[in-house]
Amino acid sequence: MKIIRHISLATLLIATLSSASAQENGAYNESVVVKGSYRPVIEQQTKLSFPAAVTDTLGRLEHDFSYSISPSRLKALYEPSRIKAARIIGEPATKLYNNYLRLGFGNYWTPLADLYWSSTRDKKKTYGIRINHLSSWDKLPDYGPNHFGNTGVTLFGKYIVGEKLQFSTDLGYEHDHNLYYGFTDSILQAVMGTARDGIYMADYRASYNLAQWNIGLRNMQLDPKKLGYAVNVHLSDLWGIYGQNEFNANIGGDIHYGFNIKDQYKGIAYLRLEWDHYNNLTPDNEMPLGYLATQVGDKFAGNIVKINPYIDFIFRGLQFRTGLLVGWDGYSARGSAVKKTYFFPDVTVSKKLMRDNLVLSLAATGGIEASSLNSLRLVNPYITPDEGGNSALLHYDFIAHARWTLSKKLEANAEVGYSLLRNDIIFAIDPDYSLGNVFLPQNIDDNRLTVGATISFVNDEMLTLRAGGHYYNYNIVGESTLTRMPYRPDWDALLAADVNYHDKWIFHLEGRLLGNMVGSKFQSGSATPSLVNTDVLPMRYGVAAEVEYRHNRALSFFLRMDNLAFQRYWYWDNYPSQRGLFIAGLTYTIPHK
Repeated sequence: MKIIRHISLATLLIATLSSASAQENGAYNESVVVKGSYRPVIEQQTKLSFPAAVTDTLGRLEHDFSYSISPSRLKALYEPSRIKAARIIGEPATKLYNNYLRLGFGNYWTPLADLYWSSTRDKKKTYGIRINHLSSWDKLPDYGPNHFGNTGVTLFGKYIVGEKLQFSTDLGYEHDHNLYYGFTDSILQAVMGTARDGIYMADYRASYNLAQWNIGLRNMQLDPKKLGYAVNVHLSDLWGIYGQNEFNANIGGDIHYGFNIKDQYKGIAYLRLEWDHYNNLTPDNEMPLGYLATQVGDKFAGNIVKINPYIDFIFRGLQFRTGLLVGWDGYSARGSAVKKTYFFPDVTVSKKLMRDNLVLSLAATGGIEASSLNSLRLVNPYITPDEGGNSALLHYDFIAHARWTLSKKLEANAEVGYSLLRNDIIFAIDPDYSLGNVFLPQNIDDNRLTVGATISFVNDEMLTLRAGGHYYNYNIVGESTLTRMPYRPDWDALLAADVNYHDKWIFHLEGRLLGNMVGSKFQSGSATPSLVNTDVLPMRYGVAAEVEYRHNRALSFFLRMDNLAFQRYWYWDNYPSQRGLFIAGLTYTIPHK
């Protein structure tokens, strides 16, 4: 038995050594193949790209104008985001909805129409048309008709030449009209000795026509160490029913160059140039109802030139924009020999902390803009027709901003801003009109402190909640008989919610609060005309809602509701609003392959 055990052990040892030797000599080889479905995945990586960002000024301003008293939000230079893992799925081209027709009608005899059509999918060109209309034809108790209307049509197109050059243009026409309805029947009788049926609406009607043409050309060069450029031309002509006219030509552009710093840091250098020219003609025609003075026509021309060199770059986790804006003011002088040059900072720095969840930004910026007739009448549609533009607004802005991403669904923003405003525009009741229903723009120097915060919650695009508000403090610079800035509230607040239920029902609810305001007028009985505040305009509490039902991808129905608190509020002295507004309608599109 002992002999048998020794023989068995020797046999096992020889077999083991033989197997090992065979593997070392390559005599033994075996392939293992694992079969399964392949899932190509883009792993989570940090997105790093440094395209030459070119501002295209050809974007058309849609005709939903509102006067915002909030300062401009700080926009970070460059905020790389993390790319989530995603499957690569080849999908066939889907149907395109390149058109829609929206029709609606509301109380106060309010028709709504919006038509949009564009070309279908094309790598080289895009073109289309948009037509829109909104008006109201009702009246207010004791104030008579308060008609208004906005109608516009725009043709647009874009074409890419040789994959490196983009040409774009749009041609538009807009017509606006409203009434200087800010007087009651009793005031009309007391001042002019006539009843409402003794005057014509044409006697106190305001009407403007605006024709615009924009042309843009830019190369699509995104490679570093190569020169890029853009050129934009804007031409517009505004004329009104009383003979006022304003022609504006704006030519601007930039050249930019991407570069590397020690093959580790990247940046882009810009040089922006802009020339803004105005030709104005004030009327000598018949003026609106209640005009007391003698109108003498006038004309003038003015120019503003801007030169803005700056550099965008990232260095050691900090994002910088460093530059300077030089502005030459030949607009305020109105052709006289007094022309001035101003210098404005153009510096922004941003830093990401806490794994990119917290972004802190500081900025010192400024600028110069013309207070043109077109810009003034969009802020206050009841200005005097003989206001052919005023002076150039100068502003120096210092802003600190923080954005904190608390989770994937919750984000908070906070901002503190301080602005030095020179030749700021305020509005006062014009003493040349006996009915007290026309406003005269005036210049004032002031400083503004703004503190604001917002918080938003997004839950998988089904539910969105937003809440926020701002506090404003104005300090009038120099001697003034005004105790408060006219038509500027001390605070505002917002609470809004959006609900998307299975892409079938869309709900929007919004509540806004606007603190009380005061107006202004010229002090009567004074040898030197001075401004004083008028009575307090009450706080505005607005509630708006919208409901949309999508029957299918081509047909939907909507109901819009505004001022659901049914408040009679005032934005301007003597101009009350309507109460609740309701518009119902439908949207229809024709699908294309």
